[in-house]
Amino acid sequence: MRAINLSLLHLVALGATITLAACGGGGGGDNAGDPFVFATATPDRYARVDRMGQPAVGTALLSRVNNAPAPVDGNGNPVTPAAGNPFNSFNNQRDALNRGDPANDARDYAFMLTRGPQTNSLANIHFKVGPQLRAIGLTPCSVETVVPPLSPADVDISECVRIAAPVVIPDVITYNPNATAGWPNGRGFDDPVIDRLLAAALLRIGAPHTLDALVGTINATRDEAGTPQPTTFPFLRAAYPPP
Repeated sequence: MRAINLSLLHLVALGATITLAACGGGGGGDNAGDPFVFATATPDRYARVDRMGQPAVGTALLSRVNNAPAPVDGNGNPVTPAAGNPFNSFNNQRDALNRGDPANDARDYAFMLTRGPQTNSLANIHFKVGPQLRAIGLTPCSVETVVPPLSPADVDISECVRIAAPVVIPDVITYNPNATAGWPNGRGFDDPVIDRLLAAALLRIGAPHTLDALVGTINATRDEAGTPQPTTFPFLRAAYPPP
């Protein structure tokens, strides 16, 4: 830790030195001697690669395989690239979501996320893991209309969508200052977001499960030696070996 802290101090000092040198100028005008060159390209020259919105929505429910089934809305209409941006190639479903407009998420991606043809759409996941969830004593939010189900069409996921959709669509972080902080209301550093997202998408929330029913499943609360994870900022363990 001492070595890391010292390195950080060096970086901060170096950054301050560069900043002061840039601000000092060379006496030849406001920009004289300025070593920084900023991009001036228009927004349509850029492509968003990750919204950094709700955790793992695209990762868990959309395909990153090139030439996977093209994204379509609930009416079967194709989701097309943003007009005027030739860099939005949309070569896979996750790229399409990340580069799309969050305001159109419900229209463009509700169907793909829930009943899309990709193997990891929500209906396909419940078709595959629903029996296993029941076997270990958990109650899925899905209902099998045919037992055993012969295809994802035999699995009703309407309750899953009712709980999870308002949380993950649109794929942005939302925060209500009048409600209790912690994902899905905002996102704290140590919030077990993946475990809560899995619970919302897989389990019947309210009764018998809560959003914290799977905490510790993916976001481990202890390391391999059984030591609890740090719970306070900056969430760092003691130096090893000890100083």
